[in-house]
Amino acid sequence: MRGLRLFALPIALQVALPVALLAAPLLACATADGGGGTDDVDAANGTVDAPPGAIDAPPGTIDAPVGPIDAPMQTTITLSQSNATNIVAGNAVACSNSATGVTRTNSFYRVFRLADHGVTRPFTAQRVDFGVEEATAGSGTSQAVQIRLHRLTGAFVTANLTNVAGQTVTVNNGSGMVLPVALSPAPVLQASDTLVVELSVPDGMAASNIFFPGSNTAGETGASYVKSADCSINEPQTMASLGFPTVHLVMTVTGVY
Repeated sequence: MRGLRLFALPIALQVALPVALLAAPLLACATADGGGGTDDVDAANGTVDAPPGAIDAPPGTIDAPVGPIDAPMQTTITLSQSNATNIVAGNAVACSNSATGVTRTNSFYRVFRLADHGVTRPFTAQRVDFGVEEATAGSGTSQAVQIRLHRLTGAFVTANLTNVAGQTVTVNNGSGMVLPVALSPAPVLQASDTLVVELSVPDGMAASNIFFPGSNTAGETGASYVKSADCSINEPQTMASLGFPTVHLVMTVTGVY
């Protein structure tokens, strides 16, 4: 590049200059500090090539750390307080007409404190399984009940429940069954939350429906609850406190965290 700049001078001037003088600009070009003339070319040329190593980023900064890219693997868990899931005939209780057996408005509950079950991240409830001791529709072959999920804040009274999911379930006539119910949409609760699952059965008087939840006597690690305004049970009460200590509801919640 520098030699080409030199030969751009007028021909007459090149011939008139002694060889020794012609060599001087070459030396000056070699030691120029950017003051002008051919030195300006050297300064510009110096910026074309970056110093070795400046073009490439330091190793390790191009690829993000491996850990944050992959989300933690999800853990599937079934929240259960039952020592067994078999249904015992003639074991359950419900508010009902003693003469006809027709059941009135009833709600059956289990309460799960998520942290007590090892949940350490947000929990997505995907399915509820509940037992049916007896379901007999007054007319037709089925009746409808509801599965509801709530977040509990404070004491277990209905005013402290915040509904987070609900699913209507058609229960065919039958007995001794455990029914799975997929939740859609699936609610998400925090690891610090207390989850309440409710099996809500409407008043069967008009249709002469009979519905008793599934239960057994195999033991439980948490209380079974019932509420029925028709029997003056206006807030959830444990089966044991009402005089039925061996009624252990079969009711679980499965999800991931």
